[in-house]
Amino acid sequence: MKVYISTDPFSKTSTEPEKLLRYNGFDVRKNNFGRKITSNELAREIQDADILIAGTEKITEEVFLNAPNLKLISRVGIGLDGIDFALCEKYNIRVAYTPDAPTVAVAELCVGLILDMARKITVTNNNMKTHQLWRRHMGMLLNNKTVGIIGLGRIGKTLVHLLSSFNVKFLVYDLEPDYAFVKINRIQLASKAEVLKYSDVISLNIPLDEHTEGYISAPELELVKSDVMIVNTARGGIIDEGGLYEFLKENPEAQAAIDVFEQEPYQGPLLSLENCLLTCHMGASTQDSRTDMEIGAVDAAIKFSQQLPIKNEVLF
Repeated sequence: MKVYISTDPFSKTSTEPEKLLRYNGFDVRKNNFGRKITSNELAREIQDADILIAGTEKITEEVFLNAPNLKLISRVGIGLDGIDFALCEKYNIRVAYTPDAPTVAVAELCVGLILDMARKITVTNNNMKTHQLWRRHMGMLLNNKTVGIIGLGRIGKTLVHLLSSFNVKFLVYDLEPDYAFVKINRIQLASKAEVLKYSDVISLNIPLDEHTEGYISAPELELVKSDVMIVNTARGGIIDEGGLYEFLKENPEAQAAIDVFEQEPYQGPLLSLENCLLTCHMGASTQDSRTDMEIGAVDAAIKFSQQLPIKNEVLF
């Protein structure tokens, strides 16, 4: 079978994933652009591949039309917003992903971003290096603060475990909460409005779909505290970036840490704000997680070629 690997990088943290493909007899071609591939480039490059090992790029109908042999999309990672399931059903293409591999890495980045904002680590570092300022910023303890989590899935639950040692109170909004987990971890369930209104820290851990696009915009930001800390390591588009810019500009004591953006690479106005901490979609960017994600995606391809059940196949 022929495989096209569109995600970049691939087999950089470990050569094992690509070795597994070749050992199992796959004809392998890879994205050679050295960056995230565009939908148009993918449509040109995919050619006669039977399997696409994909990243976060949007897979359009043009891609399907140019890939008559395509039978499986195996996604490296957790987000599925780049895949149109109606098109997959139309062209009879199966989909698998690797939701477990990046969980701890994303949750740990959330914690890192929260601590960075709470103690103003990056701001102080930049002041010292750029302006030669010896200025001790007054930060905030997490102890006894309220952490609001929107989305109690894999990452949300892991975030609860990681932050529990800080003696914080959790307010959680989830459409279908795991009540056993909630009870064991003494979590308080709340409405979306209550999480926004009463939390000192708000972490967004929900997928991007038609229901969550623009999920946090100007009306929601009117509810939050003037010194709130907001973290988005989920997907760009969940927060309205224009509304967030205006909110942070008008509320200098508030802070946001954003890892994902509507358009990537990001070049928008949030870059100008000192109270907005930006990272470049690196939630899963640890050597361990990246290797696990790639091996998981490769395993789906191998299982498919052997007509065996695929772990984490998406049913639609």
